[in-house]
Parts: sequence; structure tokens; C-alpha cells
Amino acid sequence: MLPARFRTPFLPAWLASLAILAASFYLESVLGLMPCALCFSQRVALAGYTLVCFVAWLHGPGVRGIYRYMVAALVCALVGAMLAARHVWVQGVAGSSCPQPMSRVFEQPWYEIVRSLLWSGSDCGSLTWSFIDLTLPEWSLVAFLLLASVPLSCLFAYRLRVLANA
Repeated sequence: MLPARFRTPFLPAWLASLAILAASFYLESVLGLMPCALCFSQRVALAGYTLVCFVAWLHGPGVRGIYRYMVAALVCALVGAMLAARHVWVQGVAGSSCPQPMSRVFEQPWYEIVRSLLWSGSDCGSLTWSFIDLTLPEWSLVAFLLLASVPLSCLFAYRLRVLANA
């Protein structure tokens, strides 16, 4: 029989998010697709999801701990999905391009950096890569929604368990 930490959904969630994160670095380093500010923000949300799942898998928490880790993972996935949806929207707006190159974003005050990372980026509106007729932000949105389904299903099962015991 497997140890308890292998039976939690954190291991497959961690492996899936790690594979997606590795793919994003592959697209940057091998294919030369430089990330814009929105891409970078999505990568940070994905890294948060990956970190939460990894720490939860190592920790092997009890029922309440699983609940807390799942909420944290869900928040990271939903933030990433919102950023990806924003990026898809920016690409869909005709003639939309973001005002600043990525190198200049970090030369500003912190509140301007946050605004740039959440609402703009360098050339966010251009379509530079697609696979099966979906652009990179659309694939990112699909990935975040699939990653959000793991904690969401676990939280739903937890809620049903609590209601059944009440």
C-alpha cells in the first residue's frame, strides 16, 4: 500500500503544474518566445500553485490541512485563470498592444509594476504562437481551469463529507 502522501491529489497536481511550468520555460528558451508582463504574471501564479501542491504533498496534512492547502491552490489557479482570461481579451481587442517593454516595467515604482503586471505587458496583443488553433494565452487559460478542477473537486467532496456527517 502506498504512503498517505502518495494518495493525495497533490502529487498529480504538482506534477501537472510542474510540467506546464517546464513547458513555459521551454517555449521561452528553445523557441525564443519572450514572455510579456501578463505571461510573467501567469507564470508567477502557476509557480504559486506548484509550490502549494509541492509543500502539501511533502507535508501530508490531515483533513483540515488538505482543506487549507486546497483553498490556497484554488486561489492560485483562479488568479492565473483571471490573468489568462485578461490576456485572451487583450489579444482579441483589435489593435491593442501594451505600452512598455518588459525590461522597463521593473524600473518603475512598485504600484506601477503591479499595475503593469496585471493590466498590460510588452506586446500582449500580438499573436506569436498557436497550437491546434489556440494561442498561448488560450492554452494557459485551459491549463489553469483544469488545474483549478483538482482543488475544486476536493473541496466539493469535503463539503459533501461535512454535510453527510452533520
